[in-house]
Amino acid sequence: MPHPDLARIARTLEPSSFPRKLAVELCAACNLACTMCHHPFMRRPKGRLPFELFRRCADEVAAVSPDTEVWFSFCGEPLLEPELLLSAIAYGKSVGLRSLNINTNGMLLTSELGERVLDSGVDLVVFGIDGFSAETYEKIRVNGVRDVLYGNIEDFLEARRSRGAGPEVQVQFIEMDENCHELEEFKAYWLERGATVKVRNKLSWGGTFQTLLCVAPEDRIPCPWAMTMMHVFWDGRVPRCPGDTEGEESAGNAWDETLTALWARLGEYRDHHLSRRFHLLPERCQGCKDWMVGSAARIRPAHEVAG
Repeated sequence: MPHPDLARIARTLEPSSFPRKLAVELCAACNLACTMCHHPFMRRPKGRLPFELFRRCADEVAAVSPDTEVWFSFCGEPLLEPELLLSAIAYGKSVGLRSLNINTNGMLLTSELGERVLDSGVDLVVFGIDGFSAETYEKIRVNGVRDVLYGNIEDFLEARRSRGAGPEVQVQFIEMDENCHELEEFKAYWLERGATVKVRNKLSWGGTFQTLLCVAPEDRIPCPWAMTMMHVFWDGRVPRCPGDTEGEESAGNAWDETLTALWARLGEYRDHHLSRRFHLLPERCQGCKDWMVGSAARIRPAHEVAG
């Protein structure tokens, strides 16, 4: 997969008084141990987000920027906390949030839970898959079972079809040496079943992993993750960027301050990115290549393209 059009991405990055995307960590536990994920190495405590903390965040997003994309994702699997997830979606909808999105590995999506997710009014569901054959999928998505996952997603798509409406469904393929030979077969399979195929490069998670992309230092652009996205850990801590999975460089805590204030505190950091004063960025940024991976290709089913 060719690297993204960095100049095009850079033109979309502007100063903002509030994040365009907010990732809320419902829990920090996960049922898988994927080879390209930071989670197996994470040392911080793995707890559960109190609903009151989500309420505080949702109320502020609704008041300040209701179009901000709210993602139930980051370091944990949201379907480990299905009741909290569904309550959060219901509350978010009730206060006027316009973009509520789930990022899941899909292994826990039973037919019953799938119906409840469809009833929730969620806007987008992204399933992380990364393999077509059982051999490839289960090598990358450790502890996952390919046929169970594929069955879960196909049931979900069929339930959505039977309703005639529902959230967009994306199936994600993170392109790696281990799976790139299966990409075309993966695309054909899921497009035929009505899912959007999302293809992206592998994150380094702040330098933890190697990525496929290699861009000359002089071509560096502001990091799209840093410029657009805020993360809230289950305990309220807000890391400076998603590469800081331990929260070692925290901006503060959402229990104590507003998201607006926390985002503003990181303003100088974003200014360094925008002005390309990369030498002033923290040490973690110096070796990180995730600014190269700020875009994904999305291939939509033929009937959607035609429509």
